[in-house]
Amino acid sequence: MPSVVPPIANWVTHPSRSEERARELAAALDAPLPMAHVLVNRGLDNEEKARRFLEPALENLHDPRHMLGLEAGATRILAAVGKGEGIFIHGDYDVDGITSTFLLYSVLQELGARVEYRIPNRATDGYGLSKDAMNEAHRRGCTLVVTVDCGITANEAVAHGRGLGIDTVITDHHAAQEKLPDAVAIINPMQPGCSYPFNSLAGVGVAFKLAQALLGEWEEIDRARKYLDVVALGTIADVVPLVGENRILARFGLEQINDRSRLGLRALIRVARLSEKRITSGHVAFMLAPRINASGRVGNAEQGLRLLMAAQEGEAIACAEGLDGDNNIRRALDSKALEQARGMVESELDPDCSSILLWSKDWKPGVIGIVASRLVEQYRKPAVLVGYEPGALDNGDDIEYWRGSGRSLPGLNLTELLSGCSKLLESHGGHAFAAGLAVRPANLPALRERFEKLVRRELERQGCKPDRFAPRIEIDAELTPEECTADLVQWLERLAPHGLENPEPLFQMLGARIDKVTQVGRGPQQHLRFNVAGTAGPLLEVIGFGMGEQAGALRAAGRADLVFTPTLNEWEQKVRVQLKLKSLRIA
Repeated sequence: MPSVVPPIANWVTHPSRSEERARELAAALDAPLPMAHVLVNRGLDNEEKARRFLEPALENLHDPRHMLGLEAGATRILAAVGKGEGIFIHGDYDVDGITSTFLLYSVLQELGARVEYRIPNRATDGYGLSKDAMNEAHRRGCTLVVTVDCGITANEAVAHGRGLGIDTVITDHHAAQEKLPDAVAIINPMQPGCSYPFNSLAGVGVAFKLAQALLGEWEEIDRARKYLDVVALGTIADVVPLVGENRILARFGLEQINDRSRLGLRALIRVARLSEKRITSGHVAFMLAPRINASGRVGNAEQGLRLLMAAQEGEAIACAEGLDGDNNIRRALDSKALEQARGMVESELDPDCSSILLWSKDWKPGVIGIVASRLVEQYRKPAVLVGYEPGALDNGDDIEYWRGSGRSLPGLNLTELLSGCSKLLESHGGHAFAAGLAVRPANLPALRERFEKLVRRELERQGCKPDRFAPRIEIDAELTPEECTADLVQWLERLAPHGLENPEPLFQMLGARIDKVTQVGRGPQQHLRFNVAGTAGPLLEVIGFGMGEQAGALRAAGRADLVFTPTLNEWEQKVRVQLKLKSLRIA
């Protein structure tokens, strides 16, 4: 069978690029023209919008009272605090769920509540609020359950809780179904009828809004401010758009992580070998969050919660080292599953397939979401992987389900696609781009066929061209070596933190003259380093991580087209501009 061929990346000029508007904005801000191009490309095309983005302020956060259900939820929780009722916080096993649990648990402790928490086990409990969780809350003597980062689809569990005399307040940020749970209050900016001005908060962002209300801070966050570090951690880790309120929360939370973070995060930064660096959104997304997530994937997710709660340095270091060990195990499982999945794509799927759906009894459900993401990146097709965990029962019945995780692309809503497969699934839920599911193994072949049919039908409905989902590299502007100055980099740094909907700016240099090509680093992932020459002045250094195999061809060609982000690199107390290479076309 022919191979499934990954599409080649397209270099495209950013669709919003406007020379005239950029020149006007550069003059208004007294900024370099390339910086103005970046702002215009992000829709920040006048001075007021640009300054508001470049100068985020906590005062620009929205009043929590605008969120449907929040006042009712806060009133019920505060009543429980006053009466001494047992309050049961039900979280989730990822970073967003763990930080949300920590935040609300800590605030309620601060208010003197009788409060307990539960982080479900990914393998044995699955995702979300369950009847078993309600039974556990009842056994612990709790009469109020508050969910964080879950619960919007937990109709049966909430009804079961009512039968036990338990009220439920739901805080969530996932898409709502047509029928909502019969809860005392539902706090979710995604629910029908909610007019909150920003509906892209992470779960921890929604929990933070509730925390403001519980602390009596409707228009200020003096007491709640100390939790911004964990809010930033959960927000960045959950890959929500880093614009609007998310950008404000992440920006000030990162400042707190760098200036006065709690013991657990300092210990985690140490084991990640980042102690000498200023922590960025990239460090959180790719080095800190994966270590916390690893506890829920291969170990016990409560380890991540204990890290944040650590009050003694020894405890914090022990938790951080345990998470680091879990992450090493997770990485090994990832690598093995990815290698197997790539082989199955080539051997089992039609080269003209529109989707990827694979399963293996060797895969742990806790790691396959990461592998699905890698397959989407490589093949540019929605991917669902299903794995097996011994003893993974659904609410104590006798059927052993397999659990899956999927990732998708813009324009292909994964939750809607899985809804079209609902007759073959036991459960499913999530976002447009990421979702989980439970399925009986006997249904997997039919599920693959049905999923492929729905994806293909949607692509045909949209009239998609073959290169629709090829990787797109959107270029903000063209730069010469002389324009890559420290002043420009300092302006660009004001765009951080970067993430979804606020990516790092990308520039191109066409026909660059190449000099001093070398390979640096060890092993198969060697890096590429070389200089580019301008018409005058010193050479600029370029670093291409993981691109070392192109050194020979680049050295022979002597010229290349580059896509890069300018950065500042400090070495031996000297600061110089260095171009971080993103893509390369050798002449």
